[in-house]
Amino acid sequence: MKLINFNEIEAKERYKLMAGNIIPRPIAWIVTENDGVINVAPFSYFTGVSSKPPLLMVSIGRKKPNINEPKDTFKNIKETKKATVCLVPIELTEKMDKTSEVLPHNVSEADEFNVELKRIDDNFPPIVKGCKRAFLTTLYGTFEKDEMATIPFFLKIEKMYMDGEFEPVARVGKGYAKLCEMKN
Repeated sequence: MKLINFNEIEAKERYKLMAGNIIPRPIAWIVTENDGVINVAPFSYFTGVSSKPPLLMVSIGRKKPNINEPKDTFKNIKETKKATVCLVPIELTEKMDKTSEVLPHNVSEADEFNVELKRIDDNFPPIVKGCKRAFLTTLYGTFEKDEMATIPFFLKIEKMYMDGEFEPVARVGKGYAKLCEMKN
């Protein structure tokens, strides 16, 4: 038997233990738009937390190597109050993984990695073309404390996009896994 005291281990080790054991974790492939630049980035600390109001939670960290600078998704949601959360189909896993690369704020992952987008509502950022499920959301609130490496963002679902059958991908430890086929 082993009992690990999370107060006595480094943050990196805590992350590895959590990410490797809280599985599977769905991936929020988040599209934001700010100053004419479309940002597309995946996050695996993501889940639904309430149906009244309909809320999602995604935990967003800081940019590496400069951990004092917020990630573009963090900055964009705080400033525009909107995000489109796409669920990743198996066939877009490789493209989604590429969009996790840190790019300068004025560079779009969609342009850099040839991620096709589709505008379905003029009031929200576009969806990733090929995604069968997406949530169009507004910022409901955050929970921020100085010691937190990642900040939970609570996003209110305003609309949901659905298109046919869907084979979702989730994060399992360091890798990805196909979960199952989901039908309308």
